[in-house]
Amino acid sequence: MGFSSWRTTTDAAGLRFVSTGEEPDDDFIRGHPDLFSSRWNGLASFRVLLDRLIAPSLEPTCAALLNEVDRHDVLVAHHFVLPAPVVAELKGIPFATVCLAPCVTPSAYGSPGGDYARVGEGIGFRLRNRFVWAAGRRIIAGMVDPLVNDLRLKHGLAPVPDATFAVRSPRLDLQLYSEHFAPRPPDWGAEKKYGGFCFYDPPGAWTLAPEIEEFLSQGESPVLFTLGSTVVRSPGSFYEEAVKALEALGLRGILLIGSEENRPVRLPDTILAATYAPYGLLMPRVRAVAHQCGIGTLSHTLRARVPSVACPFAFDQPNNARRLESLGVAETILPHQRTARHLEEALRRLLAGEASARACRLGEIIRAEDGVGKACAALEEAF
Repeated sequence: MGFSSWRTTTDAAGLRFVSTGEEPDDDFIRGHPDLFSSRWNGLASFRVLLDRLIAPSLEPTCAALLNEVDRHDVLVAHHFVLPAPVVAELKGIPFATVCLAPCVTPSAYGSPGGDYARVGEGIGFRLRNRFVWAAGRRIIAGMVDPLVNDLRLKHGLAPVPDATFAVRSPRLDLQLYSEHFAPRPPDWGAEKKYGGFCFYDPPGAWTLAPEIEEFLSQGESPVLFTLGSTVVRSPGSFYEEAVKALEALGLRGILLIGSEENRPVRLPDTILAATYAPYGLLMPRVRAVAHQCGIGTLSHTLRARVPSVACPFAFDQPNNARRLESLGVAETILPHQRTARHLEEALRRLLAGEASARACRLGEIIRAEDGVGKACAALEEAF
């Protein structure tokens, strides 16, 4: 997505768009397959993300924020916007951090995002998590601290240790997901407060494309296969395997393929491939969703009250998948299992069990929440 698309989306939301002046790299994901590596509990993919995307943007982002921040009362930044704490310190502006997924905040009661370990309880589980977090934080500090502290020194600030985690806002570290998806761990500080899922429904998206409406009207509710906005740029054989699994089960399906180059060569009449559809309109009309478990995609599945086949690739997705699984609303497919046979078996278990009923009950709770309203209230209370 280039700057023109970002500007259009931002303007449509009634917000000012400020460019960092960097040239977008639309082929970044396809050009770096290691971005989705599960090696070293996701640290391999983090290394690629840091070297190829985050590090080159530190100076431009810092400059853009320094030029902009005096217009505002509070700086609210995603926890991976590493220049934000630097700018807040330089300008003396109140500062809040935002986390979109539960697995990016250290806790003995949860594992990091790239960890495929099942959600569990008990002292053994907590001891394991403490070790994994401690080891991971040391490794990440070795990668990130030199970059951030070089930026700090250029602006006359003293270096800091653990520049990824220790510099989050001490006043408000806002969690933008439902507490019913990830309950509050007992070892979190008071600065960590919940907003809730903040669903993105594109402005003006009131209807589905005619071909999708026509397909939906022709038979029973289909199974939806989607890989969100990131993984869809490097899907591998996901969609081809999906076609085989659907045919084996005799189910109808919709594939959201992102771009035409991802379209399977062979598509029976019972399966429709489309480049895009608004989740908020489509998901309530399907019977299940097979997806990559990005936080935005899974939040829509929960709101739509449908169960999931969780097919995590990288980042927060493995942990998100295990959390859905622990809630009884998903079956998980591991990276080496993204085949027609495993998709077929997971869908068969999912649709034959209690997952649909559980997803419906949980979805009613999620739909009643006001994530945006709670987030705004938390910001106003803190500042």
